[in-house]
Amino acid sequence: MESPADGPKPSPRFGALRESARGAARAVGEAVRHAGPERDAAVLMGKAALATVLAWQFAVRVLHSPAPFYAPMAALLVVDRTMVRSLFASAQRLVAVIVGMSAAWLVGATLGVHWWSMLPVMALALLVGRWRRLGDHGIQVPTMVLLSLITVGGTDTEFTYLTIVETLAGGVIGVLTNAIVVAPLHIQQPRDQIRALTRQVCLLLNDIAAGLREGWDGDQARGWFDTSTDLLRSAPDIHASIETGQESTRFNPRDNVRRLQVDWEGYAQTVEAIRRGQWQVSGIARTLVDAADDEANQPRPTQRFLDSYAGALDEIAGALSHFGLEGEKEQAVVRGYLQSAEEILTELENVVRTTELEDERAWPAYGAMLLDAQRLIRELAVHSRTAVMPTDSGPIRKPPGRIVGR
Repeated sequence: MESPADGPKPSPRFGALRESARGAARAVGEAVRHAGPERDAAVLMGKAALATVLAWQFAVRVLHSPAPFYAPMAALLVVDRTMVRSLFASAQRLVAVIVGMSAAWLVGATLGVHWWSMLPVMALALLVGRWRRLGDHGIQVPTMVLLSLITVGGTDTEFTYLTIVETLAGGVIGVLTNAIVVAPLHIQQPRDQIRALTRQVCLLLNDIAAGLREGWDGDQARGWFDTSTDLLRSAPDIHASIETGQESTRFNPRDNVRRLQVDWEGYAQTVEAIRRGQWQVSGIARTLVDAADDEANQPRPTQRFLDSYAGALDEIAGALSHFGLEGEKEQAVVRGYLQSAEEILTELENVVRTTELEDERAWPAYGAMLLDAQRLIRELAVHSRTAVMPTDSGPIRKPPGRIVGR
């Protein structure tokens, strides 16, 4: 008798579809429960769908278009993550359509539609379509030329006029929908990312310090190096989020009403300081990887050195926990931590320089670890006055007479 386990197995394609459905369900759940990228994407898709329907109805009921295609397509394509991008997309699409339709009308009216007349005009349209200022909408230039020449021979003035008007109307409807229905304002995401990055670097430094005191192996050191590398890779994404957040405040009615003034430059300085510092943390971890590798022929520093060095890393982590916070008192705390770490490293440097090493082959490890830690301190010291660390997770409110960025 055949057991249930021996029955037909679901196909791999069915399994992939089921996983995709589960992923979509999770994304929907996240969008409903929490503010974040998933909710932003859901709102953007909803606004794009709404703008498409509104533009379609406008083309049918107001313009009486026999083929209401261009208005909803324009509305769909100009709803973007920021108002600046929506406005630029609308302008780019309109220019592309006007150029394409004008070229088709000119060729159709003067030369007629022949293979020899289409060849140069299509080549020119494809060349114009690659103009970078038209962006992704440049493809509309050859598309509109081909459509107009094939359907109406490029000579139907009413078709040309209606297409341009539909495109303009669709772009306006898309931009207005994006502005009126929860205008995109991307402020919280970069703030969360900066806080998370700083917290992860602090945890990494504390983890390395604890490992140096308690003993570490190659796997631990490689884990520290991989973590540091991952943090380095995240910096460009956070910079991009900061740029998007700053861009989202331009021409944004929500920002104009709330009058938010976020210190975007301070945020960028914070990420840049941590990114540069992570180069040094990666160097420390890389040195520890080599020191734990018997085949690398690079002995470990003494435990006494490592214990003191761990104290310096803890001090640097303490400085990071106050890094970019507002007020002279907080900056004094950062300076105090960094000075304490510098004193520990200076003492270790003097010991290494004046004391005979137990194993002379270990001197590269001593030098590399000291140099990387000292560079890390300098990077944080240089940026400590210009960096800004977000400290709240709620709505930003502008206190009287100062910039909001905390």
